[in-house]
Amino acid sequence: MNRVTKLALVGLSAVLVVTIAGAFVFGLRLTPLELRSFDAAAAIEAASRYDSEITRDEWGVPRVIGATGPDAAFALAFAHAEDDFATVQDALRQALGREMLAADESEARTAWLVQALGVPGLVAAQYDTQLSAEMRAALEGYAAGLNYYAALHPEERARDLYPLTGQDVAGLSAFYSPMFYGLGRVLADLIAPDRPREAGRGQELQVFWLEETSDSELGSNAFAVAPARSDDGATRLIINSHQPVEGPVAWYEAHMITRDGRLNFAGGTFPGSPVMHVGSSPDLGYAATVNAPDLIDLFEITLSGDGRQYRLDGEWGDLDTRPARMLVHLWGPFAWQVTMPVERTAHGPVIRNDRGAYALRHATHDDIRSVEQAWRSMHARDLSEYQTVMDMLAMGSTNRGVADADGRIARYYGARLPLRVEEAGLDWSGILPGDRSDLIWSEFAPVSALPNMIDPASGYVLEANHSPFIVTGTDDDPDPAAFPASFGIETRMTNRGLQAVELMAALETVSREALLAVKFDDAYHPDSEMMALRAQWLAIDHSDDPEMAQAARVLEAWDGRTNMENRQAALAIKAFAPITTAPLLGIEPPPLSETVPAAIERLMTHFGTLEPEWGAVNRLVRGDASLPVSGGPDVLRAVYPAPQDDGTYRMVAGDGLTFLAEWLPDGEFALWAVHQFGASNRPGHVHYDDQMAMFAAHEWRRVPMSEDAVRAAAVEVYRPGAR
Repeated sequence: MNRVTKLALVGLSAVLVVTIAGAFVFGLRLTPLELRSFDAAAAIEAASRYDSEITRDEWGVPRVIGATGPDAAFALAFAHAEDDFATVQDALRQALGREMLAADESEARTAWLVQALGVPGLVAAQYDTQLSAEMRAALEGYAAGLNYYAALHPEERARDLYPLTGQDVAGLSAFYSPMFYGLGRVLADLIAPDRPREAGRGQELQVFWLEETSDSELGSNAFAVAPARSDDGATRLIINSHQPVEGPVAWYEAHMITRDGRLNFAGGTFPGSPVMHVGSSPDLGYAATVNAPDLIDLFEITLSGDGRQYRLDGEWGDLDTRPARMLVHLWGPFAWQVTMPVERTAHGPVIRNDRGAYALRHATHDDIRSVEQAWRSMHARDLSEYQTVMDMLAMGSTNRGVADADGRIARYYGARLPLRVEEAGLDWSGILPGDRSDLIWSEFAPVSALPNMIDPASGYVLEANHSPFIVTGTDDDPDPAAFPASFGIETRMTNRGLQAVELMAALETVSREALLAVKFDDAYHPDSEMMALRAQWLAIDHSDDPEMAQAARVLEAWDGRTNMENRQAALAIKAFAPITTAPLLGIEPPPLSETVPAAIERLMTHFGTLEPEWGAVNRLVRGDASLPVSGGPDVLRAVYPAPQDDGTYRMVAGDGLTFLAEWLPDGEFALWAVHQFGASNRPGHVHYDDQMAMFAAHEWRRVPMSEDAVRAAAVEVYRPGAR
């Protein structure tokens, strides 16, 4: 090696040293691929303390039987991991905050958001004091079930998640809770106000500025009919929450039974959750839908010149500033560490953008008990007990349609509504002054002060994400004048609401068949936005444009339905849905002059006609399976579509997992269910797509409910880990 070469290598080495040193200064870190130390043997030993079994029926649905609630939660976690471990892990990683080794920028933003909202600190402060011992034991049982599965299947284990704790599971619930009532969209408007966004899939919990989603509308349905209104004296409840068909908030069907006799509940849950969020026991069932009161306030903050203080009641106070750490995995043992400040005022976390500084306060900012309210809901034996659970006020916002074995029904407007200052000229729906401490609320209206309907004389209640003041068209409906404007209770009528209210009111008595006909109704109401857009297009003179005139003829022939055989629905939905969904996104609706030609071009390109059968366009797709389905955006047979490259639409959200609960006059309880795909999310599994045909045909399967019936229907019974 000559002298020049040696000097060059020395120089290169010096440059590398300086470069690497600089990289470490700016955030490059050597880091273990697992930020937590997982002892698989300890996880296996811990699993031996739980007494539970998993049964699987012919559809593969897990019906877990535990000695107690925590034992059942342990088995539920293990069964869900068997069916969809990847999604369960992805969901739980979202709530880790600084403990997550982010795979990419999107996960790093989630890690920042969790820390900005103060979720880890809140859980740490309240876990032992605000959650009951039983709830903590169930959370820890659920975590132990996932730890056990991870120990037995190291090839599937996420790199930074284990060992999971009960606090991790509680943290996911606390993080998700405000996303249900719109916090994600508020954050999107603050942090990325100019970023284009598309609609979410059902009640998609992905924050809009974190992940783009496909064009669909939000929605859920619920119906409850009392014996006095049913034609056969039965009590019936339809549970029909619309969710994405895939991802972290797609419904997973399960059934939890305890041998101590305290729990027997079949329903739907989400990945990473130890509770059923909808479903029924033989005593009581409930549906959940999202409502839209004002639960989030933004305060404009006046900062000092150096940006370290804020003004409140005429005095300057220090911002509470703490570092948020995000680790982004690069390659091998290297990660990039990003540290950003998280600032808080007395109102809540502060977001700065080009327009100023804003503090955020939301309804569940100081409460992690939503998981406990869901846990207690499963144990309620009648409507009175359920009312007591609702009085917890731990959930931000979900309407509840409820029915029990005594024939009682209710529609609860569930919301943790802040008690705000009522003052002329003060608009709680807008940006509020951040220099007044009297505007920082801390108390909430009781459930009894909300627009509920309990045992109405009408004999039925319904819910379709519409105004709670128009339900039956009778004096049973709540009076909007009885509720303060600061509650921000919605008055919008969805198409589903218009249809459901009219169809149910027309039934003198409600038979099982008539109720299901309403539930599966596939039409747009004459007063809906879709039909108003149709009328608007038909009112235009298209005589000078043959293509547009032909579109007008097709739309004129459309009867407003979305049945599979319909030959005009494809043009109508593609042309009008982008306009009807725009207000939900806070964006300017595109004009008909753009959407109709775009719809024409799409249909002609892929189908060679403006009138393909709707079933040829509207598809339920899973792997290689593709079936025609009826329904569309915001119809009671809800199917929210995303366009595919071949011109079809793929269902991305909607009816999905649906239940029909019946308490018959002879005392028998019957629960019926259907899932849009099947019990397993593992491609190639026999239960990956075995319910698709049933779902597309509007058919049901009977759910075994007693422990004896569950065991009789089982094709597998095994202890977790011994399948």
